[in-house]
Amino acid sequence: MAYANYLQQRVDEALARFPGSKADFSVKEQYRNMKEVLDLHPQVSAYAVEAIGRAGIPVKRLSARGGTDGSRLSFMGLPCPNLFTGEMAFHGKQEYVSIQDMQKSVETIVHLAGIWAEKAVTGDKV
Repeated sequence: MAYANYLQQRVDEALARFPGSKADFSVKEQYRNMKEVLDLHPQVSAYAVEAIGRAGIPVKRLSARGGTDGSRLSFMGLPCPNLFTGEMAFHGKQEYVSIQDMQKSVETIVHLAGIWAEKAVTGDKV
């Protein structure tokens, strides 16, 4: 929202500088940054990292921007980091997924469910 306020100020300044000019400015929220929610629940990402490690995969932390179900779900009260499904070359003619990568994705999710169950029993949190 800070950026929207900044832009509104620039519009207001331009209107003041050029009397008689007109401008419409509106902001429509599409996808918010789910990091805001995930930062409040660090165990969600920590458990995902642990599950990926248990599956024998090197962890790569990358930013995801917009268009994700995880963004929408996180702001609806279900913190959801984006995990991998094995696909490559997103949204292009060369997009593909290998069976081996999908198997690792499934293995990761099974480990993740196990970690949540383990932490629930022991009461551990990050």
